[in-house]
Amino acid sequence: MVAITILGAGITGMAIASQLPQDYKITILGKHLPGDPLNKDFASPWAGACWVGVHVSSPQDQKLQLDSFAALWKLAKAYPESGVRISDMTEILEYGSPEDIWYRSKVPGFRLLRRDELPEAAKFGMTYKTVIISPPVFLSWMKSRLEARGVKFGRISVQSLGELKDFGHDVLINATGAQSKHLKDVSDSTLVPYRLQSIIMEKDYNQGYIYRGNNGYYFNMFGRPDGTTYVGGIKMLGSSDRTVYDSDRELILSRGHQLLPDQLPSSNANDYQILYDIATTYSFRPQENGGARIEKEILDGQKVVHAYGQEAGGYCFSFGLGRAATELVADYIFELPTQSQL
Repeated sequence: MVAITILGAGITGMAIASQLPQDYKITILGKHLPGDPLNKDFASPWAGACWVGVHVSSPQDQKLQLDSFAALWKLAKAYPESGVRISDMTEILEYGSPEDIWYRSKVPGFRLLRRDELPEAAKFGMTYKTVIISPPVFLSWMKSRLEARGVKFGRISVQSLGELKDFGHDVLINATGAQSKHLKDVSDSTLVPYRLQSIIMEKDYNQGYIYRGNNGYYFNMFGRPDGTTYVGGIKMLGSSDRTVYDSDRELILSRGHQLLPDQLPSSNANDYQILYDIATTYSFRPQENGGARIEKEILDGQKVVHAYGQEAGGYCFSFGLGRAATELVADYIFELPTQSQL
């Protein structure tokens, strides 16, 4: 039986496991596992968790995103209990042009907004159907589904992929995300952090909304199927600061009240049922460094597949990375014997 070890128990690692053949022996390892209390070192539970195409994407990254969109759409249709829901998304921009939106012909219900539907400063906007996810629900649901088909989960903390060399697998998949910068035998210095601060509040809102302004002006709001809403507006490229700042919370609510007064009728935090604030960091590989890393590498005799570095969080790329990683695993498994192996 083919044995696969996946290092990284977040959305990427589990999405990869779901795409591998069911007769494989699959083990997912991580320092943090789905269902754990919230921890800033485990990014997947904190994510905005929806599908929005990354505007500047290579052809490879576009395919990864579209494959993930197709998989998440099917989950929303077939398994409403999964925490994935089909919703309307509105995106508004103060820069660029509609021709820049590579996914405009790929997503259902795409429509450019009329001038009278746009804020005064906006250059253009669009609406379309997408998926929005409740991470706590979805991650636990995915873990249960995988365990039901025989996938094993284990807790481990390692400083290098080499520490897993004796685990008896045929292929090791590196789905560690930002930790790939710190693994001694990976040390990916191309990863760039960015800081997000957001709010989770109790609020029924069956839509998504993103506003991209000039000079760093940004706001988003995603209504989740569990009755909570993710409200964000702080995105700082190059920052690893995980501090929750009251001033940033005030800025988020001020922008939300300005842009969506019907949904956020006040800029005062005391007027909402806020569950908690999020201040976390993600790391990605910029397009000039190749975008998401999905490739094979032999490390100290181990057959490794790297699957990390995607922008905009793991959900937008998750099942696309899973499909691509599965194809690379198959390349290893179906290798022809070399002369030295005869």
